[in-house]
Amino acid sequence: MVNRSGFFRAALLFLLFFLATGSWSPVLAQDDATTHIELILDASGSMWAKLGGSTRIEVAKDALGKIIDDLSERKGIAVGLRVYGHRTNDCKDTKLEIPIGPMDEKKMKAFIGKIKPKGKTPIAYSLQEAAKDFKKDFTGSKVIILVTDGLESCGGDPCAAAKVLAEKGIVSKIHVVGFGMDKKSVSKLECIVKPSGGLLLEANSAAELAKAFDTIVKTALDTNLEVTGLDGKGKPVEMSVSVLQEGDEVLSEKGQTVKANLPEGSYLVRATATETGEEIFFEGVDLVEDKLTSLKAVFSIARIRVRALDSAGKPVRAEWQIFRKDAPEEPVVRFSGADWTEKALSPGEYTLKAHHRDTKVTLTADAAPGNGETAAVELVFAQGKLLISGLDSNGKPVYTDSYVYKAPFDRDNPDEAARDGGNKHEYSLVPGTYDILVRDHNTKVEQWIRDVVIEGGKTVRKEVSFAQGKLLISGLDSNGKPVYTDSYVYKAPFDRDNPDEAARDGGNKHEYSLVPGTYDILVRDHNTKVEQWIRDVVIEGGKTVRKEVSFSQGTVRLTVKGFEGKPVYFFTEIFLSPAEENDEFVHSDSGENEVSFPIVPGTYDVKVWTEEPRAELWEKGMEVKAGATAAKSFAFPAARVRITPPKKGTEWTYIFVDVFPHPAGEDDEAAVSEAGAEEHIQFFLVPGTYDFRIRDEEERETWMRGIELAADEKFAGEVKFED
Repeated sequence: MVNRSGFFRAALLFLLFFLATGSWSPVLAQDDATTHIELILDASGSMWAKLGGSTRIEVAKDALGKIIDDLSERKGIAVGLRVYGHRTNDCKDTKLEIPIGPMDEKKMKAFIGKIKPKGKTPIAYSLQEAAKDFKKDFTGSKVIILVTDGLESCGGDPCAAAKVLAEKGIVSKIHVVGFGMDKKSVSKLECIVKPSGGLLLEANSAAELAKAFDTIVKTALDTNLEVTGLDGKGKPVEMSVSVLQEGDEVLSEKGQTVKANLPEGSYLVRATATETGEEIFFEGVDLVEDKLTSLKAVFSIARIRVRALDSAGKPVRAEWQIFRKDAPEEPVVRFSGADWTEKALSPGEYTLKAHHRDTKVTLTADAAPGNGETAAVELVFAQGKLLISGLDSNGKPVYTDSYVYKAPFDRDNPDEAARDGGNKHEYSLVPGTYDILVRDHNTKVEQWIRDVVIEGGKTVRKEVSFAQGKLLISGLDSNGKPVYTDSYVYKAPFDRDNPDEAARDGGNKHEYSLVPGTYDILVRDHNTKVEQWIRDVVIEGGKTVRKEVSFSQGTVRLTVKGFEGKPVYFFTEIFLSPAEENDEFVHSDSGENEVSFPIVPGTYDVKVWTEEPRAELWEKGMEVKAGATAAKSFAFPAARVRITPPKKGTEWTYIFVDVFPHPAGEDDEAAVSEAGAEEHIQFFLVPGTYDFRIRDEEERETWMRGIELAADEKFAGEVKFED
């Protein structure tokens, strides 16, 4: 009996006719089975591994030769060969060496005989590529037989790849032979066969491999039931097929054609169209061994393809509803699409409505596709034109970049309709309201045009004036000579948290072309990093504003004395005051006794330090005036320490001296470390109390503790080690 769920009135009358005449059993036809098989062979480097008295690849070649002999004697099959890992050692090395077609026994054997393993194991990529090997016009079973001696080695996901092949009906079955692998590894291949219900077989010898091939081929070719899904024009239809016996489901498969080999008996077969859910039942299907029973499930399927266009012929997004002519109250289907979108329905007459959300325009059309037919519908939303040009102060075109957004513009989620660059911009837009940003391509100055209304068939022209004024900036030193500066121009008032920068430049002079407005300018001495602001500078179109920033300099002179007031080598860094922990210095220098250098006027914090003794001093808030010298002397009080090592014969013993603040703890780090083998080891320390640890190369150790040192004091110590 043929039973269709979800049918409308015409389908119900059709069903009642068959029930009335008693013709409810489907026509069963006998036909030759057609099976497409792709062998995928692992030719990775591991196939050279020994197996018995041979190698895995040689055993595989021998077994494949026998199965090729078997297949060549069968009718109604097509065979292809894909190999991976046989050309290069990379993860893209997979190739369909022999396309799926009539068996050419000699060609396939000859090619397999030449294979030399060398590469990786890209199983996932090979399965993905295999999808292209099965042509769309292939009918019947589509089978992959994968022979591998290892797991995926290229980071792919063969489980996911196999699932896609099965769910999309690209293949009917995927069978896998794990060759020369341990049971744990073979079990990891189960996810490849599971989506399609294929076989996973283990082979660890030539005999087991031949047996595995024989089992798979018999499963693939021994068929006594074939169900084919078709529409009213005889075109293939994707479907799912369930076979039941006494209420129990014994088979569930998907595809355009489903084949099976079932025990003799009587069955109920249910075919369900994937797109529409329509069901067709075949009751009392009697299957016998070695005899093919073919069932054709002819579904009532029509298709409607739709898209919306603008007046320039470009696709636009629309919200669609499809209504049956005889039931206009509720749509059969609702959907959204920006280009061609296809929906499967039962044959009949329909009304289509397309709504353009931005313009709030709704268009309608009719379609009446028959069984197996596709009706194509295009609806055109008329557009208006927007012309934009940018002009300078002389009315000449300016190269601009323009961006058109649906109004109101949302900075966090901008709905951009179009963009363009040039002296002029012409846009074709669907009716609606827009905000347009126009930016001078060279100066990056931006202007907005808000709430521009576009109507279908009409043209709107907008001119944006970029009439500019000039701003000239120069930095000068105390002699009136140019200073290299970096300048930054901001829209006034300057907001530190959200600065609106208009332009920036670096050099001895700066020339800016700016749109009229008020600006704040930051000018920074490139070397010293000293900054000066020029506030509220008014720029007018066609006029020039000149600004000079004085970076006239003063002089800093630093003098440093050490032990007994003698000159000492020192280092200095100058910071803008007040200096904070991570600030960068504006000047650094070093020298013995005295350094002098020019610097721009300002208030500074000065850091001075010496290596001997290790000490650091600061002078905070040192004021430097133009043309004047700011001088500062630093004194580093120090004591001199001389340690005399013991002698070994006529040689001085090499010793290591570590100095710790008193009292020294067990885990303290040395403040000063010295070493040598001279008459005495000399160093300088700031006044204080210290512990000295002295060691030699023989790991002998002695301490001098609680050594009090005053400024300019001279301490001498003689080292003695206990034997």
